[in-house]
Amino acid sequence: MEDDEETRGDGRTAPRTRRTAGGGPSARTLLLTVLGEYVRWPGHDGVWSPTAVAALGALGVPEAATRRAITRLTQEGWLLARAQGRYTRLTLAPSLYRLLTGWTERLSRATRETPWSGQWQQLLLRPPAALREARAVVEEQLAFEGFGDLGRGVWIAADPGGVDALRALIDERGLTGHATWMTSTVCDAARERALVDQAWDLSAVRADLEAFVNRFTDARAGAGEEAFELRTRLVHAWRLTFERDPRLPAALLPADWPGPAASDLFVATWRRVHEPAQRWWAHLDRDPRTG
Repeated sequence: MEDDEETRGDGRTAPRTRRTAGGGPSARTLLLTVLGEYVRWPGHDGVWSPTAVAALGALGVPEAATRRAITRLTQEGWLLARAQGRYTRLTLAPSLYRLLTGWTERLSRATRETPWSGQWQQLLLRPPAALREARAVVEEQLAFEGFGDLGRGVWIAADPGGVDALRALIDERGLTGHATWMTSTVCDAARERALVDQAWDLSAVRADLEAFVNRFTDARAGAGEEAFELRTRLVHAWRLTFERDPRLPAALLPADWPGPAASDLFVATWRRVHEPAQRWWAHLDRDPRTG
């Protein structure tokens, strides 16, 4: 089985970051990383299918697996395919553009320290059983935006950055009447630490961050394809950390928390390989009809 996937409330498979049965990233999720990093930008209306195949080939993905991933994303409505002569031009459907934009915004927030005024963002989400599919979609996004589950429909976050997107999703899914937003404070430091421990598994988050640091501390790349591979794998691995990491403010974390080191490493490495990777991508993404 190539992907461990989740089904959205509208019946489509949500293209989130998953791994193969062997533990490595799947063709589907690597393709999404490439689309989010190199295609989802103003002035880019899509990518040629041969470019996508060659890009994932540089990451060690067989051509057949890439083409299956393209076909599935197209069939599910995330990609739009348009034949142009012997070649196919792939463009992002509005739904995928929004999803990748959300990923990019979350990635950007994950590189900055969360400001802390002592106020928690709190959501009470208690829809009826008939709306459980819509609730599942919202709960998945809540976790992605750094909210922790306290049980009985109560979610909290220190980072307010994802609240607007969540409000829009809750409204889109018809759950506004079942959602109550609040801010709250905890006056006792010991109780606040207990709240954090209840909402998140920080030991697992620490392990993810330390693994990221260990993997990329000595990562080096030359120009061209090597820079593209490092930049893409770096962004892909960073996403795996922030899908679990609530990015709590320093005041709520241990003094030896590895988050700042991981964030600094990501930013420094990304800046170092950004330009050479971009030049290789521009060369790769030439119109194949011109020969």
